Amino acid sequence: MKSQRLPDTEFAIMEIIWDLPAPVTIGQVREKLTARTQKEYKMQSLVTLFGRLAERGFLRADEEKRGREHLFRALISREEYLQMETESFLARYHRSSVPSLIAALTREKLSASDLDELSEFIAKAREQAEK
Repeated sequence: MKSQRLPDTEFAIMEIIWDLPAPVTIGQVREKLTARTQKEYKMQSLVTLFGRLAERGFLRADEEKRGREHLFRALISREEYLQMETESFLARYHRSSVPSLIAALTREKLSASDLDELSEFIAKAREQAEK
């Protein structure tokens, strides 16, 4: 899949889809989205957004239905999407330089647990690089 950044509302929809057991209905997503955002969404607006997500390869409509509602499944996992977004961010803003990204992040004081986590990450990356 070509790298595609999701607009905020579509990302919010995908987050709910990733959190729910598959397959999902637009009605289920509408209920969760309204609860999270405290904003009422028209069913037709969500149908349009689901259509866009399907056209762009993020969702697939199942053949079967639940009552009168279509069932949908994510075609990309949260982890795959976040990896794609992170790589795009890194390339765009840090010229694909991890040290540049870490330098930007460390302008704020890092806690001991942050440093431990970074040390673990570096140790694992070193092991993988040496294989």
